[in-house]
Amino acid sequence: MMNQVARQVKKAGRVVAKAKASRPVRKVQVTLGDLIAAAFDVAGETKGAAKLVSSRAMSQATGTHIVVVA
Repeated sequence: MMNQVARQVKKAGRVVAKAKASRPVRKVQVTLGDLIAAAFDVAGETKGAAKLVSSRAMSQATGTHIVVVA
């Protein structure tokens, strides 16, 4: 197990607070079908799901740009 190290949070050249370093993120494999199904559950309609899956935020989260062609 890794020891957690406190890191200093700086703002404008001075130390504001000390925060614990975050834990390593566990990678999870999600298929494109899972993403589309989850987007459809949230949006409730096909156009909304397509917009959500191809959004900039989804691209940043997945690291891949998804293009929906209708």
